[in-house]
Amino acid sequence: MTGRQWLAASTILGRPVTDDEPYPHICRRMLAAADALSGRPVYLLPRNCAACAQERHERTHRQPGPAGGVLIDLGSARSRRRAA
Repeated sequence: MTGRQWLAASTILGRPVTDDEPYPHICRRMLAAADALSGRPVYLLPRNCAACAQERHERTHRQPGPAGGVLIDLGSARSRRRAA
């Protein structure tokens, strides 16, 4: 453990969230007015959530393969195609 924390996630989840953990989901949660710079409560949407963004990225960069829905890595498939 490096001892660093995700500050916003730790505040929202009410527990220390270290950087050794994967991105925590903070979507659909309320950031209290006392913790927000604006002084108003903030409802966090999936677009504000790093974990949701990571999942969207992984979904859009991996496609089902032709055999039984097995996932393939498009980058490695392209490099194999170029090498052949």
